[in-house]
Amino acid sequence: MTAWSVSGLGVGVIVRVAFLGPEHSFTHMAAEKLFPGAELVPCNSITKVFRLVEAYEVDYGVVPVENSLEGPVGETLDNLATTMLHIYAALEMGIALVLAGRKGAGKIYGHPHALREAARSLERLAPGAELVPVPSTSHAARQAAEEDVLCVCSRRAAEAYSLEIIAEGLEDGPNYTRFIALAWRDQPENAERTSIIAAFPDEPGSLYRFLEPFARHGVNLKMIYSRPIPGKPWHYNFYIDLEGSRLDRHVAEALEEAAARSLFIHVLGSYPVQRD
Repeated sequence: MTAWSVSGLGVGVIVRVAFLGPEHSFTHMAAEKLFPGAELVPCNSITKVFRLVEAYEVDYGVVPVENSLEGPVGETLDNLATTMLHIYAALEMGIALVLAGRKGAGKIYGHPHALREAARSLERLAPGAELVPVPSTSHAARQAAEEDVLCVCSRRAAEAYSLEIIAEGLEDGPNYTRFIALAWRDQPENAERTSIIAAFPDEPGSLYRFLEPFARHGVNLKMIYSRPIPGKPWHYNFYIDLEGSRLDRHVAEALEEAAARSLFIHVLGSYPVQRD
């Protein structure tokens, strides 16, 4: 394992890691890269991954949080807004999609993000085919094998289910997904990134006033997304990634000043980022 993945667990301890499954999904591959040698536990939803970590049934959880073509993963963001867990680590991984199954079939299974990421290629390769969304790319491969139809998945999933690969490189542009490891603690000492959630008054200039301390203290913002707050129509949480650790003086000062200008601010964690 990487040095940080076993921090605090002790020598010889078997690490259990939940991930969005089933096996051979991209999240499965991300979990293997983040925690090589761990006992991996597949889950049928992102929410289930959160629940297993919260219940101490596993040590870590791995879920997708953002795709370079499709943007944020809503289920992950919604869970981050309510959980007490922290982001322990992140992995930015290239995503290579294949079309696999029975050539000429009129149905294509795929994760919603994967189907959209490959939209132009699918229109060219299988015009008029029915696109059927499923929870993961490995689920798509399994369904395609059972029904003798097509799917969008990884090469690994296609091979695992003995599917013929019809075409590779389906993605409509450079395609990366960022995965996060969830735990009851973060890693500020080794961090290159910090993630926060915040909300502020619905009034002119509130977003500007919140962000101004980050600019003044030289903190680079890497991502900002708004997400509706369940049960509060037209009210939003803002998810923000920034460079540096919450222990860095300039980051800590910016966070303190921004907190005074917000309705709330919650630091999800400071953590290292692995790239593959």
